[in-house]
Order: sequence, then structure tokens, then C-alpha cells
Amino acid sequence: MRIGFLIQHFPPYLGGAECQARDLAEALARRGHEVEVATTRWDRAQPARERQAGVDIRRCATLSARWLKLPWNLLAGFVEGWRLSARCEVLHGHCLSSFVLGGLLAAHCRRRPMLVKICSLGPAGDMAQLRRPWLFGLAWRLASSASGFLVPTEAVGSELQAAGIRPGAIHRLYSLFPQAALPVARAFPESLPEAREVLFVGRLHPGKGLRTMMAAWPALAKQPGWHWVIVGDGPMASEIRDWVTREGLESSVSLVGYQVDPGPWFQRAALFVFPSCSESFGNVLVEALLHGCHVLTTEVGVVHDWPEQAPVVRLPQAEPSAWERALVSWAQRSSDERARCHTLARAFALEQHHPDSVLSHLEAVYGDLIGNTRSSHPSRGLR
Repeated sequence: MRIGFLIQHFPPYLGGAECQARDLAEALARRGHEVEVATTRWDRAQPARERQAGVDIRRCATLSARWLKLPWNLLAGFVEGWRLSARCEVLHGHCLSSFVLGGLLAAHCRRRPMLVKICSLGPAGDMAQLRRPWLFGLAWRLASSASGFLVPTEAVGSELQAAGIRPGAIHRLYSLFPQAALPVARAFPESLPEAREVLFVGRLHPGKGLRTMMAAWPALAKQPGWHWVIVGDGPMASEIRDWVTREGLESSVSLVGYQVDPGPWFQRAALFVFPSCSESFGNVLVEALLHGCHVLTTEVGVVHDWPEQAPVVRLPQAEPSAWERALVSWAQRSSDERARCHTLARAFALEQHHPDSVLSHLEAVYGDLIGNTRSSHPSRGLR
């Protein structure tokens, strides 16, 4: 298949959705598909055109002025969508944006099928942004005309249905964790749980629920062996540093900042904590399970879709005492129990989120859209 991706930002911009688009494009290229990516050139140091891991990337100019950015990106998306529609059998818009909407309009003009991936939900999510009153419903009307929608969880799909999208146009596709990134099974270190290494990976933002852990931690820090590593950066970084100093927690809390590859931190952790308030998916939860971590989490994102027997502990978001008890309970388990939890975590993640099943499902969705378009417009072919 010839597949054209449209996304407003693309790596090296390091957002979760952007990295997910890169992983999908590169994985599809490895499976023999011809993949092109159209995006904006938000950093002038980036090349306008390049080829990475079998994917052709084309970056078009964008503007910094906020009042001009929306119409400019809409026009740029239309131009790139028009070009890709002439070359590709199906278009894939990743995250709703003015750039993707422009591409969708071009796809309609060219009679090309186009999927749109919804990457966020709630009051600040993709759909809410396009349904703001000052847009007079025009942006959402265009967005809702896509050939189909990809959603990471049932919750995002339900939000789409509530907005009037028919269920048959919604396809649930879990986030991709490329085969090469899956960690090799490691021997379970006897000393790791005794060291009580606790890990958080993510943006340091109030919505991640970090204040719940900050309220629970001082009591744990009084006991020997507890150590909490915080990987990430964001608006709460200075608040967390001040808290560590004020509470005298320098020996039990390490704030290590953003890490391009958090894999080594996952490998050294016995527990992964994720007290988030809201998530559209929660990639780090799957990454933690793949590394065999014991996971404490709130009922957010993909956790809603996992069965009750999933090897995670679900906790209330705003009850620090519940998190403290769960951490202590883990530390009291025998080494055999902890080793068994490690094995179960990896097995569950591989069963539920193996990249082959994700890619096969996406290829099937692409194929159905291409087939439906050809049957509706039999004379329409690639130039």
C-alpha cells in the first residue's frame, strides 16, 4: 500500500502523539509499504526533505504568529494533502489540527479515503478544540466527515459517538510499541524489591497526580530503603525540587529530568506509580509492564480497557494513604511473589499490545477503506 501521513508536528518534536506517528510510519515501512509523511517545519534547522527508516518526510514552512498559524497551516495541509492524494491510496491524519483538516479537505476533493487518529479527549482534547464556539461548527463539521477514525481506547470512541460519529466509522487501535523496543526478559534481581525502587515517568504536570504521591512519600521515606526516581520535565519541576528540599528528602527522591530513553530507569525499578487524573491512553503503563514493573495506577486511559485480572493495582487518585498502603504491601511480599508478578506483567503486555497485532489491524482498516473507495469510484486510480 501507499500510505500518506499528515501530522502538524513530527519528531524530533518529542510529544507522545508525534513519536507514536513516527513509530507507526516506520513500522509500516518495514512491512513493505510505501510511506510518506507531510508535516510542518517548526524548526528552521530541520531539513525540508529527508528519508528516515524507509519513510519519506516532507516539511513545509509554518508561521510563528498565532493569529496567522491556523489559516496558514490549513492551507499548507491542503497543499500537502492534495499532493499525497495523487500519490497514495489512503491518507492518515494523526491528531486533529488545522494542518490535518486541510489535508482532509484535499482528500475529499481527490476522493481519497482518509483516517483521522484522535489523540486526546476531554475539555482540552482534539474534539473539544475543534468545537469551540468561535469556529461556528465548521471545523468539526469537516473533521467529522473523515472516512474513519482511529481511537486508542474505548473512552475516546465513546466521546466520538457522543459527538455524532457512527460506531462503524470508529476503529480502536492501541498504541504501537515497536518490536525492536520490546525489552529482553531480564532475570529478576533479588536486591531490586528490597531496594524499593519506585519510578514515575511522564510530564511533570498537575494533571499527572504527582501531588498525591508527594503527600504519601514522606511517611515512606522515614523507613529504610525507599527511593523514588522521577523521570520527566514540566511546569511542576521547580515545585518538586522545592518540596524535596523543604521535606529533607534528598536521599530518597531523585529528579533526573527528561530522558530520551527511559528504558534503563524502567529496568532498575521494582514499582511504577501513575496517579494520573486523565489519559487518552497512557503509553508509559504498557512500557512499565513490558519491563516487568509492578504497576500502581488510577483508572485512566487504557486501564479502563484492560480486564479486571490485569496485573496492575488500581487506586483512587486523591487518596495518598491508599498509595502508601499499596507500596508497603508490595515491599512485604516474598521474593517468589515479586518474581511471579514480574513474569505476569511482561506476559500480559506482550499478549495485549504485541506490535504485530496492532499493525495487522491497521492494515486491515486501510484495506477496507481503499476497497470501499474503489467500489464507490471505480474509475479513480493513482496517477
